[in-house]
Amino acid sequence: MILENNSNVIVMITREIEGEVIKCHKYWPISVKKPLELKSCSISLQNYQILQYFIIRIFQVVRKSFNIGNIVAQMREQRSGMVQTKEQYYFCYKIVLAVLQKFVTLD
Repeated sequence: MILENNSNVIVMITREIEGEVIKCHKYWPISVKKPLELKSCSISLQNYQILQYFIIRIFQVVRKSFNIGNIVAQMREQRSGMVQTKEQYYFCYKIVLAVLQKFVTLD
């Protein structure tokens, strides 16, 4: 829902546990070291601040999964005969790897 609505802020107005009753299940990562890997996205806890009456958490939500075969098929729909050889496929994978490595170094 967050990705569908392009939300920047999420507010939870209940405690996780009130009395002995669970009011909310954790749908976020607990540690900045370990992201929460879901089927369609990855959620990383970037930072948090514990204040007297509430906690501020900053997350990064990334959608990472894609299929180069599907991307090539879409390119072929736009331009017939695009990406035909093993070398061209290798080039596509190499470019994706380079871009992903660049993202990692930006952190």
